[in-house]
Amino acid sequence: MKKRPTIVDVAKGAGVTHSTVSRVINNNPAISQETKTKVLQVISEMRYQPNLIARSLVRKKTRSFAIIAPDLHPHVLPILKGITDTCRRNNYALMLFSTDYWADEGISCSEIVRNWLVDGVIIYNVAYHKNIPGNIKELQKEGVPLVFIDKYLGTKKVNNISLDNDDAMQQAVGHLVNLGHKRIGMMNGGLMSVDGIGRSEGYKNALKKYGLEFDENITGNADFFFHEAYEEMKRILCFPSKPDAMICANDEMAAGVIKAVQEKGLKIPQDIAVMGFDDWEGAKFLKPSLTTLRFPLEDIGGRAIDMMLNLIEDPKRPVEEVALRARLIVRESTEK
Repeated sequence: MKKRPTIVDVAKGAGVTHSTVSRVINNNPAISQETKTKVLQVISEMRYQPNLIARSLVRKKTRSFAIIAPDLHPHVLPILKGITDTCRRNNYALMLFSTDYWADEGISCSEIVRNWLVDGVIIYNVAYHKNIPGNIKELQKEGVPLVFIDKYLGTKKVNNISLDNDDAMQQAVGHLVNLGHKRIGMMNGGLMSVDGIGRSEGYKNALKKYGLEFDENITGNADFFFHEAYEEMKRILCFPSKPDAMICANDEMAAGVIKAVQEKGLKIPQDIAVMGFDDWEGAKFLKPSLTTLRFPLEDIGGRAIDMMLNLIEDPKRPVEEVALRARLIVRESTEK
């Protein structure tokens, strides 16, 4: 097997020192054009590939980020695609850590930075994880760039890009009110995620805005899953005073609600209108097709990386908080 050429081999071939070769590779302006041309020619002839790990250790930069994220629900994948596409365009690698691994192994953000030599950390959709407050302080103390996707509710002093759930709920409730609905219930995803909390609070705020009363008998928590929403909706339908519309905190739960309503012999939207969130790929193929709110999920991922790159370029820049709006997508599940 042919030996892989080293930087020393290139230096001998070009008649220069290995430090000069290193400066050429790193495009040091102090190197003359003549020397640069000679070294680059030898690199090409030898097909020399710089050792990226060694270069990273010297520079103390690896051109890689870590993202800490929860289990992969369908709406997470477009966000990750936006992240990976933007990383690739900027020649950065990405390491993915689950919140389960983080919690079970007791790994801190600072340990991730030290052990895997990442240049920044992105934390996605973690509301009140026990490790977060200490991790934020550690990373801020060490000057490590930190970006949240979905606002961390424990502090305002972090860079984040989030979904404007309050505005989205105003759109959802407003749409149903304009159609004549007055008993608008909600199937929430639970209160351990940022989206669950934001959509629950946004729902209550929207009811107040339109002069409607909150009734816990027509609300449920289903942890963003189909089966839990199906069971919760069956419970809600047992009450004498049923909702005339349901807003679900994601499309998967909306599908569970639709199944429960139809099994009860009720029609959608004539008896109960149903709305979802996220515009999951299958939303338009449900029977009836699902009215929902579409967030620019890929854009969220890309904007998070742009925010990270800005922090790396200027660590002292002011804290940036960005909230992206949803777009109402009207389909058969609300239109009579």
